[in-house]
Amino acid sequence: MLNVFIVRHGQTDTNKVAAINGSGTDLPLNKLGKQQVETLRDSFDISKIDYIYASPLARARQTAEILAQGKLEVNVDERLKEIYFGNWDGQSIEEIQEKYPQAFDELGYFKENYVDYCTGESYQHLADRLMDFWHELVNNHEHESVLLVCHGIASRTLVQTLLGIPSMTEISLIQNAAVINLTVDDQTKKVFLRYYNRIAPGKFFIEDKHGTA
Repeated sequence: MLNVFIVRHGQTDTNKVAAINGSGTDLPLNKLGKQQVETLRDSFDISKIDYIYASPLARARQTAEILAQGKLEVNVDERLKEIYFGNWDGQSIEEIQEKYPQAFDELGYFKENYVDYCTGESYQHLADRLMDFWHELVNNHEHESVLLVCHGIASRTLVQTLLGIPSMTEISLIQNAAVINLTVDDQTKKVFLRYYNRIAPGKFFIEDKHGTA
């Protein structure tokens, strides 16, 4: 089976002040963000990973480099970028929510119709580019363990699409430096969710019935 680990980057100052943090913002990790990723690094056995892909945004690349520990190359792929929120990127979430409450769901996340009110990228466009990446990944990495380092909305959208979950509102946003684990059946290419939003310290490699992680 293909074993895929998806990690959200550590905290940035945009996360800290609750501002919209799409691909139009490109801040590095802040002090806490580095600590979060270093804590994950200490629990996550990178020797069990064969390949690393990362979003080109600084916060994701920096997270990937910390986790790689110089032992694996970090391969940057544009398709893993966070969703682009257009003229809302970098703005206060609270202020946008007050002005456009109809663009938010019950949990305070953007609805799919948020693009009716700004110049951002649609969820469908995000899903399309992520799935384009996914199909290449599945075809090129059979029987390998792969680490993807990307973003909150990107990882949420990928999981929603792969598992056929009807609405984005049914999935919560994972925490900074949290991990999702998916496996892919070699024959059917069916995707299985092993865990979602797991943070360090913790166990990230689960042995299957054959005794392999």
